[in-house]
Amino acid sequence: MKSNRNLLEINYRSLSPVKTFIALFRAEHRNVILALVLLIIKHSPALFLPVIIGNVINAIVHADGTTWNRIIWNSAFITFLFIQNIFTHTLFVKSLSKAIRSVEKSLRSALVKRMQELSIAFHEGFESGRLQTKVLRDVESVEILARQMANAVFTGLLNIVFAVVVTLLYNVYVAAFYVLTIPLATLLIQRFRTKMARSNEAYRNELENMSARVNEMVQMIPITRAHALEETEINSMDEHFERVRWGGIRLDIINALFGASAWVTFQVFQFICLIVTALMAYYKLIQVGDVFMYQGFFAMIINSVNTIITILPELNRGFDSIRSLGEILECPDIEENQGKSTVDDVQGDFQFQNVTFSYTKRAEVLHSLSLDIKQGECIAFVGASGAGKSTLMNLIIGYLRPVKGTILIDGKDMSTLDLRTYRRFISVVPQNIILFSGTIKENILYGLDKEIVTEEWFNHILNVSNVDQFLKDLPQGIDSRIGEYGNLLSGGQKQRIAIARSLIRNPKIILFDEATSALDAESEKHIQDALVNLVKGRTTFMVAHRLSTVKIANRIIVLDKGNIVESGSPSELISKGGLFARYYNLQRNVN
Repeated sequence: MKSNRNLLEINYRSLSPVKTFIALFRAEHRNVILALVLLIIKHSPALFLPVIIGNVINAIVHADGTTWNRIIWNSAFITFLFIQNIFTHTLFVKSLSKAIRSVEKSLRSALVKRMQELSIAFHEGFESGRLQTKVLRDVESVEILARQMANAVFTGLLNIVFAVVVTLLYNVYVAAFYVLTIPLATLLIQRFRTKMARSNEAYRNELENMSARVNEMVQMIPITRAHALEETEINSMDEHFERVRWGGIRLDIINALFGASAWVTFQVFQFICLIVTALMAYYKLIQVGDVFMYQGFFAMIINSVNTIITILPELNRGFDSIRSLGEILECPDIEENQGKSTVDDVQGDFQFQNVTFSYTKRAEVLHSLSLDIKQGECIAFVGASGAGKSTLMNLIIGYLRPVKGTILIDGKDMSTLDLRTYRRFISVVPQNIILFSGTIKENILYGLDKEIVTEEWFNHILNVSNVDQFLKDLPQGIDSRIGEYGNLLSGGQKQRIAIARSLIRNPKIILFDEATSALDAESEKHIQDALVNLVKGRTTFMVAHRLSTVKIANRIIVLDKGNIVESGSPSELISKGGLFARYYNLQRNVN
């Protein structure tokens, strides 16, 4: 975990993508330096080839007694350079790959770590498809950027510097002609850079939006099919695909115009170089072989600049991806636990002291709510939709924090605690059951060391959660695979697995959010009977619209528009004839 901590501690700055890119490879500086040294060595044949060709031609044109010796020595030297490339290139790729793959892995780990730290409110407002795009596509773009920086940019700059320096040693006027091409390249790059950056950003946004929409479409297929909306969904997706298509076409046209303009410009300059050096050779200012050498060097410069210009769109995509990753790695909306008190044990006493909560730019959901809960008490929150029940549950878990007021756990202010250590003592059964595509056993034991769960305890949990009732109907029993999101199971079966996953942790605090809503009457009765025993000694919170579920509660808290309007045992509230009694009578009449 050290590598991704370092990545998050490098002061990631999406507004300075070049500095951030360099900082990403700081931990891999040894492999990077070794790779660059090996690149220079392995690339040496291409650097010296124009010199060798010029020397050989000059030896032939100005033949004397040393001609064959000069040809042999030059040939032996370039042959040696060719052969060493086999070994140095392999070592270069190995060193570069070590550095890039380590950063790639660390970036993805850092993203996952930060996603785990970001608030639930952030995740509710950020499409999961866009998050997947960042972890997969944007990190891949950074990896491509790193390879291009080494293989194209560094190599190109090496070619340019070597060609200019060697030419300076031969002829300062030809070197000056070379240098004039560099400002031209800079102007050409600057001319297109801003427009390309805007097009790349717009295209990336369209891809992220499309990814998020595809993710939604896949999840909505059962609803789409149930309402015969296939054609509507197809047309809607086609609109997204069309926007991506045109965005890609616009980007390709800009890139093509950029590349073609650069190629034509430099080809013209190379021809001018040929004419100038040919005239210099004609007037005996340089040797004939030098014409070939200068042409080779100028071609090296042109090809290097042209390569850099050609890959500029990919470089822009890479730097744009660094900016994109900043949306996650720089997001301040995280749960701050660093330096806070560790929770080593939980009794289960809660105090809400004038707690007020509101979501951003929305009216208050809870108004100065005060409530005391004792250890081992079973509390049920009841009320109409929007009354504040789920908000209360999220405050207890620590997903949300009060705007005003204080929540005390065993007398300790919740804002001073490391909530990660606190959550080790709680279990949650959410309304929307989330399962992964493994076996039933793997889902129940999620996150637990299988070695510490005894077979006796495991079988007990299967029994009290009523999971064992449907295992006998499955071909592989507890080891049956449940499909993506548990799609091979019924709603009630998924809910019972979620309850088993919660109870097997033997928590001090249990939160049930509509935990029996998908169960039939018989299964619900089994769960209720089991809960009577399981909640003993544990502080339990439950939310339920089916009031038959809350009968086991010691106390029912009736919420209305963020206020506590009633509190008492089920029998007390029914006899009182208030809001709870009205809910109870309505459901009894419906049943």
